[in-house]
Amino acid sequence: MNGKAVSDRSNSIKKNKEGSGMSVEAFFLKIKQKISRRDTMIFLAAFIAGLAAHLRVFVSDIPNHDGLSGIDFDQNMITSGRWFLTVACHISTDYTLPWVIGLLSLLYLGVVAVVLCRFFHLKHAYSGVLIAALLAVYPSLSSNFAYIFTADGYMLALLLAVCAVYMVERSKRGFLIGGLLLGFSMGIYQAYLAFAMVLALYGVCRGWFFAKDTKENLRLTARYVGMGVIGAVFYYLMLQILLKIQNTSLSGYQGIGSGSSQGIGSILINVYQDFAVHTLKGNILAQNTAVLAVAALLLLAAAFTLAVAFVRAGSLKNPLSLLCLLAAVVLLPVCFNVMLIISPEVTYHSLMRYQWVLLLVCAVAVIDRLGETLPMKKAACALPWMCVLSAAVMIFSYILTCNVAYFNLEKKWTKTYSYCLRLLDRIEQMEGYTYDMPIAMIGVVSEDTFPSTDLTVGVTDSLLGISGDYLVYTAQNYQDFWEYYFGVTVQLVDSGDIVDIYNSEEYQALDPFPAENCMVIVDGVLYVKTENKE
Repeated sequence: MNGKAVSDRSNSIKKNKEGSGMSVEAFFLKIKQKISRRDTMIFLAAFIAGLAAHLRVFVSDIPNHDGLSGIDFDQNMITSGRWFLTVACHISTDYTLPWVIGLLSLLYLGVVAVVLCRFFHLKHAYSGVLIAALLAVYPSLSSNFAYIFTADGYMLALLLAVCAVYMVERSKRGFLIGGLLLGFSMGIYQAYLAFAMVLALYGVCRGWFFAKDTKENLRLTARYVGMGVIGAVFYYLMLQILLKIQNTSLSGYQGIGSGSSQGIGSILINVYQDFAVHTLKGNILAQNTAVLAVAALLLLAAAFTLAVAFVRAGSLKNPLSLLCLLAAVVLLPVCFNVMLIISPEVTYHSLMRYQWVLLLVCAVAVIDRLGETLPMKKAACALPWMCVLSAAVMIFSYILTCNVAYFNLEKKWTKTYSYCLRLLDRIEQMEGYTYDMPIAMIGVVSEDTFPSTDLTVGVTDSLLGISGDYLVYTAQNYQDFWEYYFGVTVQLVDSGDIVDIYNSEEYQALDPFPAENCMVIVDGVLYVKTENKE
């Protein structure tokens, strides 16, 4: 295209903008101008790294136990406080479409990486690439994608939480929009509140450590607090309104809506203990001693860089900076574990611990911003290399961990298919059984008859929904598996009757499957025994 053609095209776009409205071409040109080459590079890094870590689960049908009932699910989880989840997940329909959900999830993650890198004001593109890759492959995400039917909704919640913090930095009144975004994020999944709080703490400390304008620092701190308050109030009000509209109440799941018998002192002790134990021995941040050493090296390098910059900026002579430093040390575990304060009875599993990736992300950001300003020339040169090599080792290790996790999930599905096929065949061959006959079964697979063959325990034991040998733990799991994968519908007894049946002489006299006497028909009900535990 010659210069005259380009000029004519630009003039045409300008006329369209000045006329009745913006043309399609002008609209996309404007969008393109707002996206830098660095943004594109960061987005692609997150997307490609995400594919390397999670492609296996995107192109397969390997659900976990909850996924059996989530194949066609409207995601109405308002009784768990997730009033916006159904809207967030409906973008990919109510069906479990792994490839569609996976692409949407990586799209959200890519935007998360871009927004986060803008928030950090990075100097170098390679730091953005490292941060994007760390975000996309951190092992706790494999737990998210094990629950693939809801993964895209959760990634949208993460994006809203990150954007909420970014809006505070972007404009003086951004905390208003940020509060609403945070409320919607919590309406999808409350756990990403911790992610937003850690970022907010970083943003506040950045101002107090190095900025000299005390009034502006106070305003910034107030905006972050205001964003959090608005988000919490908006979330709570919407929850109460929607609970009233749907004429329901919170279920008490994971301690939601219920009080705690623990005192505030016990809760705080638990918060600090959990932070230390999970960081050092949680088997997610580091799966072995070598990765732990590399992670420690990166964190120590960032701490050294921050300490030198703190001293050189004269912050040691500023009481407010010192007070902020002390507050940051005290509040950091609280921000990471805020869910243990909101709901002390919660089972704090890997889906709720994604914020630990921020330890590594913030370390990379600190070295990027301050590493080259160190007075020691050798250190200033070595730190970026240390950052790149350490992060690269962890990224590779995390990709392997995620793939090992999906390896075990696939083996769980295969073993479950084989087991359920054999069990269903025995049920159908039972003399007197008909498909309309109710079945009484507990559902747990006998560990004595079918010993564990999980080879990945050391890697996956901390990853919820992935570890173990089988997908079936309850009678409902069997019913779902048989219906969706075998096309066979069975009837279950009412859950209120199962305890009496379990304690009956007829049930206790049975031996667990695959024993010859593993099932019997009593008063028109088929008793099936799969385990022999008290």
